[in-house]
Amino acid sequence: MTRRLNSSSPTKPKQIRNARLSRRNLLRGSLAATAAIPLLDADRLLRRAQAADAPPTRLVVFATPNGTRNDYFWPSGSDGALSFPELTAPLKAFEDRLLFLKGIRHCSAVVGDNGFAGGLNGSEHARGQGGFLTARPLGQGAFKSFMATSGWGSGISLDQHLANVLDPPTTFKSLELGIHVRDAEVRGRISYTGADAPVPPREDPADVFKALFGNAVAPPGDPADPGSGTAMLDQLRAERRSVFDLSIREVQRLQARLGADDRAKLEAHIDSIRKIEERLAAPSSGDVAPPASDGSVGSCSVPQLDMDVNLTDDSSLPETAQLQMDLAAAALACDQTRILTIQWSYAESEHLYPFLDLQRNHHAISHDWAGTTGFDQYNQIHVWLAEQVAYFLGKLDSYQEGEGTLLDNTVVFWGSEIGESTSHDLTLMPYVLAGGGGGKLNTGRLVDYGSSPKDNNQLLVTLAQVMGAEEVTSFGDDSGATGTLPDVLA
Repeated sequence: MTRRLNSSSPTKPKQIRNARLSRRNLLRGSLAATAAIPLLDADRLLRRAQAADAPPTRLVVFATPNGTRNDYFWPSGSDGALSFPELTAPLKAFEDRLLFLKGIRHCSAVVGDNGFAGGLNGSEHARGQGGFLTARPLGQGAFKSFMATSGWGSGISLDQHLANVLDPPTTFKSLELGIHVRDAEVRGRISYTGADAPVPPREDPADVFKALFGNAVAPPGDPADPGSGTAMLDQLRAERRSVFDLSIREVQRLQARLGADDRAKLEAHIDSIRKIEERLAAPSSGDVAPPASDGSVGSCSVPQLDMDVNLTDDSSLPETAQLQMDLAAAALACDQTRILTIQWSYAESEHLYPFLDLQRNHHAISHDWAGTTGFDQYNQIHVWLAEQVAYFLGKLDSYQEGEGTLLDNTVVFWGSEIGESTSHDLTLMPYVLAGGGGGKLNTGRLVDYGSSPKDNNQLLVTLAQVMGAEEVTSFGDDSGATGTLPDVLA
């Protein structure tokens, strides 16, 4: 979750200058600064940057942990008349806007021998998580996952690549949300700006709300009045700029003591800070209208939510999840972002589910076989997760947009880091697309590639083209196939 500054700790510049800039401190400072930035950019929040007659297409990645049970996941029947088994039955109401993709595997650089004997970095859980949106293997490192170690992902993820090539005119080029992730290592990251450059998800709904709607709920005021809304925002901008000035000086001081590779990485970090500074320096345009009595702003709505949740308590998972999903839908509806990831927990998740009256952790339950208590308990967890997917789809469908809904103009990709949970499989991934993708998806069907399996790389290319990045014809490791998935695009 987002780390907060300890209000009881002094933060004088002298103490900052004398502090040792360790790798951990640098990362902590970067994450804290990143979490604060959008609040300062509040003057541009809630502005819809789309033509009224042509809503933009959005991408949402919905990642849940610990795989699936194939015998209970895939629907059967013909197009338009699918029969849903236990684990995906909650999605039945959205049948005409679902596309089940059976027969997709990770590329050979990620799969290896689908075990530990092949010498690949990371367990299947970690490799599947790292390759989920990158279609690339993990690098070397000391992150422990199950019985293996690894480093970070070895390349950019699709969401960040699309943010670069599409450069959407939104406040957030991409938005990464987490739901009780709590893991800051490779198992807890699906988004990467490049090799060894993971993007941490925002886990605190209160911080997400402030980032998205801070200006909409700030009281109007007079810049000459230090207690008014405008003056307070200006003061916040000035304070955060001073923090970034100190950060840059500390990084520059550290560069002199590093090798060429590390100096290059730090220079890229400085460039990112400078870009942030440019946003902080932008004056408030004062063009954001306050919410109406019903909370609406233009054609989007500021959610009226109770943000008081305990992010360290597994029993609060349902409340936290609903808050994050509501905020995600509002961010898309208000055109604050068009590229969004929602990461549930972490790969190989050991979270508890007390609200389902379960005592053992998710990962342990996921390895129980048929006929055992744990087998039924795993199904119970999976059904609950499918219900959350259905809730989110319903939320998107509740926003009217043009002649359709927000769901019609969104492609939601639901998947997990592994396939069959009992065997850590990476060759039959539980992948589902939902929504209309702006009319580009041929939905209401199950597409079975069983006789000719396809690569995750091709799915990522397909998503890129749905989003309008038609120049993307390959993505990820060279061991994966190129081009789009057949029989998916309308």
